[in-house]
Amino acid sequence: MPKPFSFEVRETDLMGRVGVMRIGQRSFETPCLTPVIHPVWRDITPAQFKAMGFDILMTNSYILYRRKRTEALEKGLHELIGFDGLLMTDSGGYQVLEYGDTEFTPEEIADFQSKMGSDLAVTLDKPTGYSNSRAYAKETMGESLRAAKATIDKFGDSETIWVGPIQGGIFGDLVRASARGLVEAGFQILALGSPVELMEGYLFSPLVEMIINAKKSMPYSMPLHLFGAGHPLTLPLSVALGCDTFDSASYMLYAKKERYMTERGTLQLDRMTYLPCSCPVCNATTVSDLHATPREERVRKIALHNLHVLRADVLRCKEAIYEGRLWDLVEERAMAHTSSAKAFRALALDHSDWLVKSTRLMKLRGLMIRSQEDTRRPELTLAREHLEKVMAKRTSRKAGKTAVLVPSSAPPPLTKTSGKIRHVRGLDKADIYRINPQLGPYPAELEFVFPFAQTMSDREAPEAEVKACVKRLRGMGYARVILAGPARGKAPSRRKKKRAR
Repeated sequence: MPKPFSFEVRETDLMGRVGVMRIGQRSFETPCLTPVIHPVWRDITPAQFKAMGFDILMTNSYILYRRKRTEALEKGLHELIGFDGLLMTDSGGYQVLEYGDTEFTPEEIADFQSKMGSDLAVTLDKPTGYSNSRAYAKETMGESLRAAKATIDKFGDSETIWVGPIQGGIFGDLVRASARGLVEAGFQILALGSPVELMEGYLFSPLVEMIINAKKSMPYSMPLHLFGAGHPLTLPLSVALGCDTFDSASYMLYAKKERYMTERGTLQLDRMTYLPCSCPVCNATTVSDLHATPREERVRKIALHNLHVLRADVLRCKEAIYEGRLWDLVEERAMAHTSSAKAFRALALDHSDWLVKSTRLMKLRGLMIRSQEDTRRPELTLAREHLEKVMAKRTSRKAGKTAVLVPSSAPPPLTKTSGKIRHVRGLDKADIYRINPQLGPYPAELEFVFPFAQTMSDREAPEAEVKACVKRLRGMGYARVILAGPARGKAPSRRKKKRAR
């Protein structure tokens, strides 16, 4: 019988969510980085991973099958690795991408993963990779889907929770078909395949499209794993798009090339003067000390530092979700590189309406409008929808009344005793509106409703926008629209002035 599996979403922002995944008696919190541990070489021990707060690791069943098959079956995966947390195994799909076909069938590797006690196991797939050939993408997607269905049909009742790999590469319709097929087959968790080459080539915009196509084709409640996503530039973006778990060996692969991770990318150790980090590794050494350290130990220390950076990045994402500022984190990180900035712009301009679905209506923090992309924030989309309903209700009841339009620079609270507008004659019968540069005019009653007066911008509404606000209020039936502020006068009347005699 399969182990009990559940995924509980506890907090959301954009499409990102903090949740708890339970497998049998063990659980871990998402978003979660799942470091890849080599099943033979142990540069970092399982105990060190556990001490750093990692509750789940990933290892490679392909290597185990070739080099430690008998021992893995006799001892079981957890005893062999020496880790008492959850263990996830890849099927060998990455090796297919790197070296060609494997020496076993999907059924053989699934049977091996099940018998050695994998908690989560990926079915054997044929990764599409970064290919412009639609025929090849369709072939790999179909082959992976058939293998996945055959695996879950035969081994779905084992204790292992099976992960369905989504293939199709840069072809959105194939990605959607793959995801839908896996959902229909009965998988409880999916994984998006073939992103590694995109990330290595800094092709972040196609990666965004791949993730969105996958997410739109699976239930919101179903978790999504992203293969090979261990780069600081992509983590917040991937979380914002709804990826819940990530595996990566980048911490070690980068370390072997002496690449030192930071929040804004990687640095080459031989070009560094300082270690700009306060993790336990960096606090205990210097650049010159690392250069003097034997190669093997130097690589291990850089790898430990890289793990600290990645874990801290995941924690930043979680905190940003709880505080409702994931957009800000994604934007700030995206500005570190032109490729990630391009991906963020594509997300803001083409997919912001999709992000509305899981963005909270009310937040405790104000919105900062720093760029053109910020005007497409999903919080503003929600506010516009709410404002349209409010303004529609006020229309048709204003014949003969006066509206006072106050600039966004006027200090709150916006009341009829405000110094900006108390000079207006007949104010007791007037309705007061404030101009928001992003939302247009809104009633004073919404002054303390998020995000109408909680949107911070360094710009005042230009004259053209002010005229548009006046026109809108007149269209609602107001006889007079008075502009408060420095001009201290009413908007030009639509009546023609009589000629002086």
